[in-house]
Amino acid sequence: MKEIRLEPRSCECCGSNNSKDVWNSSSVVARAKNKWKFPYHISICQNCGFTYASPAPIEGDLLEYHAEGLTGYKNIPLPYSIEKRLHSIEKHATNDGIFVEIGGDLPEEFHQHLSKIFSNIISVEIAEDTPGDHRSLYDLEEDTVDMIAHYDVLEHIGNVKEFVDMCSRALKFGGIMVCEMPDIRLYPKNLLLLEFEHVNHFSITTLSKICGKYGLRLIESGHNCSRPYGLLGVFEKQHNPIDITYSYEIEVLDAKACVEGGIYQIQQLNNYLADVRHQLRVFSQEGKTITIWAVNDILRRLLDGFKLPEGCIIVDADPRRKDDLSEDGI
Repeated sequence: MKEIRLEPRSCECCGSNNSKDVWNSSSVVARAKNKWKFPYHISICQNCGFTYASPAPIEGDLLEYHAEGLTGYKNIPLPYSIEKRLHSIEKHATNDGIFVEIGGDLPEEFHQHLSKIFSNIISVEIAEDTPGDHRSLYDLEEDTVDMIAHYDVLEHIGNVKEFVDMCSRALKFGGIMVCEMPDIRLYPKNLLLLEFEHVNHFSITTLSKICGKYGLRLIESGHNCSRPYGLLGVFEKQHNPIDITYSYEIEVLDAKACVEGGIYQIQQLNNYLADVRHQLRVFSQEGKTITIWAVNDILRRLLDGFKLPEGCIIVDADPRRKDDLSEDGI
């Protein structure tokens, strides 16, 4: 098993090292080549309220981990709504120019729709099992792209400022960046804190602050996203940086409240899993067959310190996961 190594990290929003650790845990996940132990720490910057992983994964480890990723499996329905993506894109597409998607997940059908809007569609991918036109944002020429989109990518990026800077450089002036990511303000309604791969936790305020430094002005935000509990941000490239001001004290308090709401959801899950373990033992004693769906982080939490009783079968529609639990004797 490989383990993600950690290193100190400054705030990507204001550059401060004045952060407070509010949550930490770890997960084990099987990738295409290795099993990885992924420790994570969530901190809140006490200067601006940005919430992020610190200490954070070393960039090289994080790139290797994501390069081993398993993208979506074609026999499983798409994990996102193409219609909702197209809705925000069509509102801001002004010509038949160049569209770039970063980190697409089974993009074929999505890109087929895009081909009716744009004359050239380019994909940037780092996952080894996913074909792409480029493997790095540095491969994109400056001031050539009309629209860049990335969906559920920014929360995984260790160096947010570099990523946003490269997107801005690739865009023409007046070009559009469309992005979606989990919204920290919805954490009290969902188990998003369980997503151990997330090294950034954005509100629209902190996202706008970071993007403004690179001349990206927020022109639309909302929750009509292609995945549940998402935050939509649409930005337009300007000639100069944009200074976003807000009440840092309120943002810090709000971030703390959102994380605490997410922690409460995790505590409720842990209580529920304890009940599930008890019920599995009862069903086993009664000679019943139990089917558990599917191989994910919540299942691993269920199995933590718990041996599945006789009669339990685990099912996952993705055959690439058939050996993921072999070390557990399953």
